[in-house]
Amino acid sequence: MLISLAVMATAASPRLLVSPAASDRKFYTGIAIAMLLTALFGFSRTYFFGLISGHARTITGRVPNTTVHLHALLFVSWLVLFIVQTSLIATHRVKVHRKLGYFGVALAAAMIVVGGRTAVESARLGAAPPGANSWSFIAIPFGDIATFAIFVIAAVLSRNNKDRHKRLMILASACLMAAPLARFPGVLAIGALFSYVLMLLFPIAGAVYDRRSRGRVHPVYWWGLALIVVGVMVRVALLGSSTWQHAMQSLFG
Repeated sequence: MLISLAVMATAASPRLLVSPAASDRKFYTGIAIAMLLTALFGFSRTYFFGLISGHARTITGRVPNTTVHLHALLFVSWLVLFIVQTSLIATHRVKVHRKLGYFGVALAAAMIVVGGRTAVESARLGAAPPGANSWSFIAIPFGDIATFAIFVIAAVLSRNNKDRHKRLMILASACLMAAPLARFPGVLAIGALFSYVLMLLFPIAGAVYDRRSRGRVHPVYWWGLALIVVGVMVRVALLGSSTWQHAMQSLFG
């Protein structure tokens, strides 16, 4: 995956480009596919292979309920839709892309609601990494959902500005990658927060691609990366906050 991102980001040297638009189509479709493959691989051992064998489990070992299955369906659907939408732009089917965008807005709204419900149900069941309190740990999925929502809303508001819109969609989809990346072999052994370091590779690949193909990085990546980093710092602070723990338990317990 890391090699693929590096290749996508560096293949578009300005001296080699025949058409910036053609290079864009390859990059954005490629990064969308890379995200879907990341999610499928990350959840393969604990969930997808389990569905095939009839013994699906979450990372904490519990049997997935209806909410978890719906959560998985919605989030995978988003990544598939991301590929479809980038492919539609690549084939110049802009009108279809815009019409399908309405479905994307509805899908994002459902993801936010179901994602939040999944996080609350997990906290109620005590699902958290060893040594962590489940009500404190809810800061992690809530933070992921919040940053996803911010970027999606910004992308919708910027739908008439294609340069901002497509980069915001990369940032939004990247916010979904921490969970599957945490399930990659060896990642949790390094530390749960290492999954966020890996997650940053997606928008960084976009920034590198911008630099190589256009000579500068689009401002969306700068403030987007800053928002993600600040968001992770807030999550870390909340993990150790007894006030946050008690507030979440009082609200949802």
